[in-house]
This record gives sequence, C-alpha cells and structure tokens, in this order.
Amino acid sequence: MPGGNLTIIGLCVAGGLLVVLGVIGIVTKVRRAFRNSILGQIYNGVKNEVSEGKVGPEDFSMKQELATPKSVSDLSTALIPRINKDFPDLSVSQMQSAAQAVLVKSLDLLMAMTTGNNGDTIDRIQTELAACGIGVTRSLSEELWHKVGSARAEGKTLIYRDVIVHKGGINAYQKTESTVEITFQYSLQCLQYQERNGKFISGNRATPTQSRYNVKVVNILDADRLTAEDIKGVGFTCPHCGAPVKHLGTDVCSFCGTAIKTVDMRIWLVDKLVEI
Repeated sequence: MPGGNLTIIGLCVAGGLLVVLGVIGIVTKVRRAFRNSILGQIYNGVKNEVSEGKVGPEDFSMKQELATPKSVSDLSTALIPRINKDFPDLSVSQMQSAAQAVLVKSLDLLMAMTTGNNGDTIDRIQTELAACGIGVTRSLSEELWHKVGSARAEGKTLIYRDVIVHKGGINAYQKTESTVEITFQYSLQCLQYQERNGKFISGNRATPTQSRYNVKVVNILDADRLTAEDIKGVGFTCPHCGAPVKHLGTDVCSFCGTAIKTVDMRIWLVDKLVEI
C-alpha cells in the first residue's frame, strides 16, 4: 500500500538521521575528549605555534640528518716550530684556546645583544671579549657592534644555539715589518637562524649548521699602528717607569733600560673573525 511504503520510508529516513546524529555525537565527544587530553593540548599548542610562525616545517623533521663537520686546514706541525723560534716563551696552545673562546663569545654576544636592547654599547663587547684571555682590537668590536646595529634596524634576532667547536688548528703564520699574524681555523656547528618579533624568518632550527671560521690574531710590532683604544686595551707598560712597551720580545725598556719580559697575551690581539 502506498501509505505503508511512505511510512516505512519515513522510518528509514528517521532511523538514518538518528544514526548520523549518533555518529556526530560520538565524534564530538571524541574530539572534546582529545582536545582536553594532554596529547590534544600539545597538538593545539603546536597548531598555534605554526599559525603564528613560531615554528616551521623543519621543526617537525622525524629524522634530523647531521652534516659531517667541516674539515680545517691545519698546518700546525709545520708552523709551530717557526712560531716557537720567533717567540720561544709563547704558549701557542693557550693562544689557540683563547682565540676559540673569543669566537664562541662573539656569537653569544650577537645573539644576546639582538634579543633585546638593554642599553648595551660597544664597550660591553670589548670588555667581554677581552675576558676570554686574549686582547681584541677595537676594530673587531666595532665590526660586531655594526652587525648588532644592522640586525636591530631590521628587527632581527640572530640566533646561535648549541655551539660546538669540533676542530681547530693553525692555518697561517705571517710576518711583516710592522706585524705578526697567526690565523687559527675552527670547524664549528650550531643551530643558526633568525627571528623577527619571536617568529622564525630564516635559517634552520632543526639541523645544526656546519661552519668554518678563520680567527686572525695579530701582534703589533710597530706601536704607531695601534689606535688609542687598542693601546688602552693592551695596557702593557714597563714595570719600572710605566712607559708603553712597543715590541713583543723586547728585553729592555727603551726609556729607562730596565730589563723586562713582555710575553703577555694582551699584546696579541684578535683582529678578525671570518666565516669561510
């Protein structure tokens, strides 16, 4: 009968709607339960981080392939005898460690001073680098300060996290009439990237960047080449009359004739940090 068929169809449709509503209700309860669970809260937090640009696709790499650390051009075996002949009381290993400390501290300062502007000045760079156990030239501090200023002007934060120095060695040793230069080369790894207003803009936060740096250390044989600030930073004088000592290796003060020993790490200055 037509009326009976319509009744049956109506019952089927109603039953189907009830089933659909039941499924929707179950799905809603499951979603609510998931959202309130610890896993759901983590998911929502990550979702918000992605939408706000605080994390990127590289942060979700299930397999983080670590690149092989870069090799260094280490000529220490050939160059150390030459350095020891010219400066027999100089500890090359101590200088190499101090130069490495300046490199790592420089990256730390770039990150700290671009994370927030706390009234820092170039003098902070000069002071903190000099505390690494070797002097630094004013020009090095000025170069780092310029990088800080450029990053701040663009609203960028320079990030160098989890810094590890793999290898180090002497890459070059050069002498001129006015200077002696020792160049150390280091293989370095770190998580290196940039942010703006807390949001990722470039670099890689998942896989460490492998870098190679040359750190040039100079000894100014001609004191006239030093700027006033560099002389102040070196601060080495004759213990008897207070006259400035111009030459590393000088045995006698040129002003009062007092015998002096000038093997002092402050007379060697880190002058350049170059990523190659």
